Amino acid sequence: MTNDLEIRHCRVLLAVSEHGGVGAAARALGLAQSTVSEALLSLERLIGAPVMRRRRGKEAALTSMGEALLPHARALISASTAALAAVSFENRGVLRLGAVESASTYLLPAAVSAFRLRWPIVEVQVSVGLCDELRKRVRRGELDAALTLEGSERTQTQDEGWSRMLSPTRLGLIVASRTERKTAQAKRADLARRPFLLPDPNGPFTCLLQAWFKARTDRPRFESAGSIDGVKRGVSSGDLVGVLPTYTLGEELASRSLVELKVPEPLPSVALWLTTQRQPLDGSPLYDMVEQIDRALSVSRCLA
Repeated sequence: MTNDLEIRHCRVLLAVSEHGGVGAAARALGLAQSTVSEALLSLERLIGAPVMRRRRGKEAALTSMGEALLPHARALISASTAALAAVSFENRGVLRLGAVESASTYLLPAAVSAFRLRWPIVEVQVSVGLCDELRKRVRRGELDAALTLEGSERTQTQDEGWSRMLSPTRLGLIVASRTERKTAQAKRADLARRPFLLPDPNGPFTCLLQAWFKARTDRPRFESAGSIDGVKRGVSSGDLVGVLPTYTLGEELASRSLVELKVPEPLPSVALWLTTQRQPLDGSPLYDMVEQIDRALSVSRCLA
């Protein structure tokens, strides 16, 4: 017989608190009601006091002792989850990430560097690709996670896995500083007469901008440069309007080698999305990597 607080005690206590009774807690945990009752009795014997008020015909309520235990129970569950996740990743030792070019070039280097300090045993492998391709690779089990840059309102398919928006970001319309007046302003109708330069013809920006221009007669010509650096170079050497997420433009906007056009009409909203086969466990290497990416994006927004 142990005199230690066990994870089963913590999970049952938390389930009773969240679901209001032994029966509901048992259903939520997928356990027999007798198993939950036994765990509660074991916990009460351990601490020498009741943790739950049992009231006939009403939802159960935790005693003050039970309430006092709750934050510690949550902390122990989180620590247990993190420990198991660490062992699982240590056995494989690889975190496979897929990312669109902008994320892999401008967000992941800082995030991966911070991650390696916390998880030196985990090897990080990064693959670059287009949004649809990356999500398919996650679904096939070839990647642990995909970072894509897409419209904020995109629709998730049922077979896609688990997906969530990490952070909204902003599209920037950029031009060479020598071609614009100091104000660098333009209306949507005026922009329809100028060619646009995008990183990839099959990326999401083309569809978003086509919808933004609405009428087919008002749509500009869309060209592709093949990369973010290609867009920057193409804009610098011609009368093109480049389209890039603003977190890729900090250095150029600061030096004014490129300037951002201001338009009165709001540009399409975009966001960085995470797709995995299942929700990352709190405390796992993948969960920690996502937190580092969020921090890197926050820094980039401040610099842009």
